[in-house]
Amino acid sequence: MGFGLGLGSAVPASATGASPYPKGQRPRLLTVLDENSLTLPERTLATTLQGLLARRGPETLYLNLPSLGYQFWLDDLVTRYGVRTQESDLWTTVRRSGVRGYVLFRAGTPSVNVATTLAGVTGAVAIEESLEALAIRNGLRKVLDVRDKDDRWVVDNYWHRVRHDVAIEQRGDIAERLRDYVTMAGTLAFFDGNTAFRAEVIGKLDDDATVIGWGDASDGEDKFIGPNSDAGAKALPADHARNLSVLSGIRNNRLNQSGGGGGRALDPDPNAHYVTFLITDGDNIQWMLGDFPTDRRWFGSPHRGKVDLGWGISPSLIDLAPSVMRWYYDQSVKDRWVVGPSGGGYMYPSRYPAAALEKHTASLAAAMGRADLSVVQIIDFDSFENTELWSSYLKRREIDGLIYLEYSRYDGHKGKVVWADGKPVISARTMLWDGLDGADEASVIAELNNAPRDPHSTAGYSVVLWHAWSKSVDDVMTVVNGLAPHVKVVPPDTLVKTLARHAKPWPSHRTAWRR
Repeated sequence: MGFGLGLGSAVPASATGASPYPKGQRPRLLTVLDENSLTLPERTLATTLQGLLARRGPETLYLNLPSLGYQFWLDDLVTRYGVRTQESDLWTTVRRSGVRGYVLFRAGTPSVNVATTLAGVTGAVAIEESLEALAIRNGLRKVLDVRDKDDRWVVDNYWHRVRHDVAIEQRGDIAERLRDYVTMAGTLAFFDGNTAFRAEVIGKLDDDATVIGWGDASDGEDKFIGPNSDAGAKALPADHARNLSVLSGIRNNRLNQSGGGGGRALDPDPNAHYVTFLITDGDNIQWMLGDFPTDRRWFGSPHRGKVDLGWGISPSLIDLAPSVMRWYYDQSVKDRWVVGPSGGGYMYPSRYPAAALEKHTASLAAAMGRADLSVVQIIDFDSFENTELWSSYLKRREIDGLIYLEYSRYDGHKGKVVWADGKPVISARTMLWDGLDGADEASVIAELNNAPRDPHSTAGYSVVLWHAWSKSVDDVMTVVNGLAPHVKVVPPDTLVKTLARHAKPWPSHRTAWRR
């Protein structure tokens, strides 16, 4: 297992084709380590080594968590893509890797992010000081000691050596997650709460850059998503994601949804009311990789497949983990997928600079075309009526419509529809959300059963958002089982296409309307 990796140039593997994200090399042989068998310092070492190996060649590591989706993704790499696996221990892998240097850090300080960043810059692994003697015995030599360094020092001294289109926001007390991707991609890893320094870092990034990870949401996620948006940067929630350096190495230029019943307009029943059920929080990468496929509340529900369901997904998976996206599509029965908020990543479109928004929606449309997605969820503040804003999305041929969620609460516009470029922006009519007035199962059943029966009016259609963290497929089924026969459940893309065809205002020309 001679990896042949030295301390020379550490240029990250570039994205290929249409990919806006750096990608690892295609994996062919994986040394599989059980993450739970490693100490926290060993996990930091393992993931920075994993990133270096994924950057340089086809032999790398995979940190498995068999209780989560990571076993699915590993099995799929073996069976569908012919990846081979082998067992070994961490230090044997280190000795065989060809890596000869380490960057020394101290746990519990910002230096873990400094070391992770500089592992990508120098081609050395990150070693916590408690492992230094063992690292030396295994043939490593110290390249840098950053135990007294912080994010400001990195930005002041190494900004010109890291990517400016992608950055990783990760807390220092998370030893391993996302660190493989930092090292593979050659990005900055940082975390500084919601401070002026954080705003400075975000402001230095490219237009429509991606901040992968998660910020300080102790006072609300808008406290960092808002400044991101003002600077023209989007977020991908992924602070607990593993193995992205490996999963990104698979290339699938185009995928097709396989779930039945979606993707086309209906010839509607004139006496029906049409409803779709759509989960919240589909932009969350770590969730899609982790317990989303196994937990009975969500995609692991035994009731999935009994009724048409809408799920959100990040179009970034077509580049960051295409085998995972393909697995979900293959497993879909009556499941249809839409883009999670608010497109290529989580941001507030009304606060995005115009040039960055144009760049964002162009890139989004390209990814949606590759991933067979046609509908986008939007989260924003008091922007529902801004049809000029929505035209940036809807002028793209790949995007058939938007589903608008008012930031607290999502159903604030009660199913109203506005139009831009002849396409609908549909607000949520109601929600399933524990503890909110009118968002319980009985209230939703009553509202849907009493809604208008007129598919030639936008009032004849309802989008129900169900809250991922307080409701489950079981709760959706409770509502479905309580619906009157005239209330028809359809996939979200079917609802969008049917409404657009049969409830569009007249005249039909390229302008903006409200109905």
